[in-house]
Amino acid sequence: MRSWNLTRLRPLGISLLVLAFLLLPGLAIAQGVVTVQLDPVGESGVSGTATLSTAGDGTDVALDIKGLAPDVDARGSMHAGTCAMPSASFAALPDLKADETGRATATGSVLFHGTENVALAIMADGEHIITIQAGGQVVACGTIPKLAPGGLPVTGGEGTSLGAVVAVGLGLCATSAGLFLRQRSESQNRS
Repeated sequence: MRSWNLTRLRPLGISLLVLAFLLLPGLAIAQGVVTVQLDPVGESGVSGTATLSTAGDGTDVALDIKGLAPDVDARGSMHAGTCAMPSASFAALPDLKADETGRATATGSVLFHGTENVALAIMADGEHIITIQAGGQVVACGTIPKLAPGGLPVTGGEGTSLGAVVAVGLGLCATSAGLFLRQRSESQNRS
């Protein structure tokens, strides 16, 4: 019976570990959290935050809004575009009801057409916004920051694409497999 020499498997094992570590930042996006600063539109005086976090294949949101009129109903939504030019299409956020001080909080899911989950990775590209509307007017708005591969907002430049990480990982695996096969061939030639 032939026994395995574990040292021959070392290059392949090391490459698989390296690949796993390279892919972890890309996978971290799936576990990302991002906070959107909502600034007043015009002289509304309404501001706050929207904290977005992954929830399975969708996104949960926690809204914390201040400066609304007491007891007013407000609505949050996510749009593509900018605060100056939002798209007409939107995903609904949880409804808000201001208390007597003008503060409103709500948690729930980001839903397109009221039923379809929206992934955080789709929204967190620097090209989507959150708006708060009250009395038929947009009173606060903020841009959803772009996520870097590690799940953190990008602070400058472009993040490494997941495709590049996969390409490097596949190259390492191919190199390791070649080294493994070469060692195996040399070992068999010596026998």
